[in-house]
Amino acid sequence: MSKQAADPVAHDAPTRCENCAATLHGEFCHACGQSVHNPIRHLGHAVEEFFEAFWHLDGRVFRTLRDLWSPGKVAINYLAGHRARYIAPLRMFVVLSVLTFFVGAVVVHVDDGGIDTNAVEGIASATTVAEVERVRDGLLAGIEQARIEAGNTPGVDPALVVAEVRIQSAAANRILELEGKPPVQAGADADAGSAPAARTPRRLQLNMLGHRGEWHPTDNPFIVGWWPGFANDWLNRKLGNLEKNMQSLGDGSADRWVQEMMAAAPSALFLLVPVFALLLRIAYLFTGRVYLEHLVVALYSHIFLLIMLTLAFVLSAANSWVASTAGSLALRACSAAVMVWMPLYLLLMQKRVYGQAWWLTLLKYLVIGTIYFMMLLVATMLVFLARLTTA
Repeated sequence: MSKQAADPVAHDAPTRCENCAATLHGEFCHACGQSVHNPIRHLGHAVEEFFEAFWHLDGRVFRTLRDLWSPGKVAINYLAGHRARYIAPLRMFVVLSVLTFFVGAVVVHVDDGGIDTNAVEGIASATTVAEVERVRDGLLAGIEQARIEAGNTPGVDPALVVAEVRIQSAAANRILELEGKPPVQAGADADAGSAPAARTPRRLQLNMLGHRGEWHPTDNPFIVGWWPGFANDWLNRKLGNLEKNMQSLGDGSADRWVQEMMAAAPSALFLLVPVFALLLRIAYLFTGRVYLEHLVVALYSHIFLLIMLTLAFVLSAANSWVASTAGSLALRACSAAVMVWMPLYLLLMQKRVYGQAWWLTLLKYLVIGTIYFMMLLVATMLVFLARLTTA
């Protein structure tokens, strides 16, 4: 039986490529590589194309993930020209940066002892200093327990610190009220029975570029003298959004702070990966590598860190589901191992990729790591604040 008889649609095969119009001499175009079979006209070819693409991608995923566990292996091979076996670093970084913090936002939730909008009512309604201290200590104990349960989960501790500050501030002001002294913080309740809704909203305090005191959109707006009017109007709208969102966030739980930080982290990483590559370029100026080669190293470094962060988030979530003490200890030990392995991996990767002496590699690693860590914290906070300026 001829091939044309075996394939009922073979006689419909085009003689020219439908993509680039090149003359066809087989089942694939020699110019662009497109198959002669149209998947939208034949179900069998559609299924074949799907599984072919899936297994091809899966093979590269498997090889990339497998080789990533060896510090520097993927970066060294990719820079040596073995690119077809791996997923392109930029593509993988973009996917993982979104996926990692999506997983973090889904599985990491902080129980801060019930600290929400009405959480300090017990402190506000206390009639003695001893009662204030008792309620305060109970709330702080709940936060400390949440910190223990969270272990080394990234992004959790800052949110718990915020909750601690709120409790300590409310307790200190209530003690001052009971002693007949004025509260330290504006906006505290006027008496023990006042409702939280009666508090005066906190105003933004801006003391820069000629502006002093509490910001107000009409009574005391922030004006940059050399800016046009529409730019100052835009700036004050952003400050209004910031004030509103900060007030809302301040009345929320520690878990909400965690979620907001998770949302800000991917954008901060997008901004700073090129900066990290620039730091590598400066540190290894005389190695003969161009900037884009350092960018590949930076991308694969962050890819591994994102994989480890995802694992840390999952371990943290699993720890909250495990009831046995032994299982909880094992999960915490795994989380600690993950957090220790991440900086060690980066050091080994830097040594293997650039091949310099250990003492010189360690020195550059510490300098680059310190600078980059501080920049990452600042960038995350700036992105976080930028998100708060949106309506």
